[in-house]
Amino acid sequence: MPDEPRGQAEVVIPHAWLLPNLSLDAVRALQRGDTTSDLERGDLRLAGIEVLVARNWVKEEFWPRIQDAVHKGYAAEKTYTFLRAHADRRRSRRPKKNG
Repeated sequence: MPDEPRGQAEVVIPHAWLLPNLSLDAVRALQRGDTTSDLERGDLRLAGIEVLVARNWVKEEFWPRIQDAVHKGYAAEKTYTFLRAHADRRRSRRPKKNG
């Protein structure tokens, strides 16, 4: 398997957390074109520069812990209806523009 591309967020949601009959097509429809979405042994794995997780994919009791599913990157935003995970933050700040 090739090395994972750098600068990607990775979210792995355990099978026990997912609602039954979750469609991989529905998951992919919400993602950017460069995001990969797979069901591996029942776990949902999402990887990309920006990854979205919809609340209606996850059992109610696990939504408060959804940030625990972010394996790489960070949870940039969490609302009542979705979680947005981003790739790792920049290692250095952008230079300020003069003028």
